[in-house]
Amino acid sequence: MNIVDPILFQCRRQPPAAAICVPGPGIGLISYRRLEQFVHNISRRVASLGLTPGSVVAIQIDDLILHAAVLLALTRLGMSTISLRQDSASVPIKIDALIAAAKPTLAETGKVVLADLSWTEGDGRPLEPHRLPRTDENDICRIILTSGTTNEPKAVALSHRLVAARINRHLSVFGNRFANCQRIYSDVPISSSLGFQSLIYGLCRGGTIFFPGDSFASTLRAIEEYKVECLLGSPGGFENLLRWFDALPAYQSNIEVLLCAGDVLSESLSQRLRARICSHLISVYGSTEASMSATAHGHELSGKPRAVGFVTPGVAIQVVDGSGTILGPDQEGYIRILSEFAVDSYFRNPEASAKVFRGGWFYPADLGVLSAENLLTVTGREQTVLNLGGDKISPEAVELVLSQFKGVIEAAAFSAPNAYGNNEVYALVVSQERLEEQKLRAHCENRLSRTFVPVKFFATEAIPHNEMGKIDRRRLQELGLRALGRGA
Repeated sequence: MNIVDPILFQCRRQPPAAAICVPGPGIGLISYRRLEQFVHNISRRVASLGLTPGSVVAIQIDDLILHAAVLLALTRLGMSTISLRQDSASVPIKIDALIAAAKPTLAETGKVVLADLSWTEGDGRPLEPHRLPRTDENDICRIILTSGTTNEPKAVALSHRLVAARINRHLSVFGNRFANCQRIYSDVPISSSLGFQSLIYGLCRGGTIFFPGDSFASTLRAIEEYKVECLLGSPGGFENLLRWFDALPAYQSNIEVLLCAGDVLSESLSQRLRARICSHLISVYGSTEASMSATAHGHELSGKPRAVGFVTPGVAIQVVDGSGTILGPDQEGYIRILSEFAVDSYFRNPEASAKVFRGGWFYPADLGVLSAENLLTVTGREQTVLNLGGDKISPEAVELVLSQFKGVIEAAAFSAPNAYGNNEVYALVVSQERLEEQKLRAHCENRLSRTFVPVKFFATEAIPHNEMGKIDRRRLQELGLRALGRGA
């Protein structure tokens, strides 16, 4: 079955219902009736371009509703889509075509086609059945680019079967409250795995999916007017939302469920979200390659720093040492994942695949521990370990200590060489109030070895994150070196 078929079925069943909402200029809101018309009209336009089933087509359109309609039309015609941001400069694989709303920024592309709202015009008639390809469930329909924390993004190809299997899990791994939510706001971009899944999941069920508007004010109005039930975001995205909610102390939230994915949810952020926006908060640990692997309610993780959730059904997680030997409960090592919902390689990249897909397991380069109750705690990243003249520590371990200091909203640790050429630790800190460096230093000295206490703390308004909400370590290093007066 083509993953667009259930969406078109919903279009016929409830044409007046709201399908996608992006508050602000542009289309803004689209009903299922108009969505169906858009998909059919765009399908006719695409069919005239000479693209064939199996083609890899990138989409670079800022208007999210037009972007989604083009995406669905291409998928219905048997093509594989990649969603790109407007500032994307490269794609790690060869693409057959790029559909863009403006002159492309990509260095290398196949056929380039400019699209605008005229693509949505027409009589809305569906393509004749003989012009539609026969879909095999194992055909690739979507390609997701990894976040590229190592500055080398890779492509993950998802089949119709795998996308369907992943979104079907939403009804079980997030609990019964989420299963009842029909109106979902996603602060996660559709270029990501979870953002794309939330779009398809919401539309397949006949719900309404919301994306950020041109301002928080317009977004909040839409959340209130349409009675949004669930907010999906990353820790960084939720931090921004929380700032807006805190700026409106009289506002009473009616949100029923919060889903937080993309990075480890800190204890302080969890407590503030549950107190201010919604008490029903769910932490999600997953990856583009293996999808959701562990989840838990926020209150279950209270008092368990950097715990991310319990291993979900259909998934096995082990913690191993460098030789692959399985470690016992609460022993730190390398995390590996065996999942019914994982891919087994990167798209057209055997060299990168061999590094992280071994013996059926996916190695996400995360360090962690697994309890006897299958509670997973992520203690750091293999590639981001700070090497301080031979003494090593993960930046996450330093950041955990910093986040436990009163008033600290978020912190990020990086290293830079001293006059002797050895690396030392520094930290960027986002704080609710004026940063008291001496007290913060004393706090760190009571919890960290002296070698790992940051040499200097820099107050900042924000920590750089990638689109999935993880700390962008490359940009962090650049910002840190500038703060030190050493350039990037």
